Amino acid sequence: MNLPMIKTINKRHVAALGFSSVCIFVTALIFFGVLNNDFSFFNDYISKLGAAGEPNAIWFNLVGFIVVGVLLSVFGFAYGRLINDNLLGILLSLFGLGFAFTAIPMDMQYADTPVSKAHIVAICLGLACWLFGLSRLGYNKIHAPKIRKRANLTAVILVLSMIGFVAGFWSMPVTHRLVFGIVFGWTAISSADLLISKKTEDDLYY
Repeated sequence: MNLPMIKTINKRHVAALGFSSVCIFVTALIFFGVLNNDFSFFNDYISKLGAAGEPNAIWFNLVGFIVVGVLLSVFGFAYGRLINDNLLGILLSLFGLGFAFTAIPMDMQYADTPVSKAHIVAICLGLACWLFGLSRLGYNKIHAPKIRKRANLTAVILVLSMIGFVAGFWSMPVTHRLVFGIVFGWTAISSADLLISKKTEDDLYY
């Protein structure tokens, strides 16, 4: 599903959205992680920072999940339109919304409560949309080879991170961080690609 490009979308503005989402998330993770003495950067789920009963949970959920999720949603939609792939934009936008809804506080002691389930469902559905978007980027021949290769390489790395957990090389919290790193890594690299490309918005298939 492709629509004509909207020339008012500036690739530098789209890149700024992507970089902002990455920078704000990393800053929130470090800042609130340091403030929470019970949080382990290596052994705890990131969601613990926004879990029920945790210090500053409401602020981490607001900044780390809602603000970042909205930025990811707008970035994803704009990125899809910028490279003339409306379906991709919708999928990436849905991922951002799913990320924002992970602000529903997880109960770390009772994972089967309705709010905990809602938190898990939100991130799972959002990640599923991101993976479908990645798949579309990888196989859709309207996109430039480097965009497709980057999408396929990202998918391979993601699968390897899952295999590492299944094989017992690292724990689920570590896998959780790897997945976040892969998602935000792709966002940062794709944003940088928009900035360094010499193509204009009228010729952005590079």
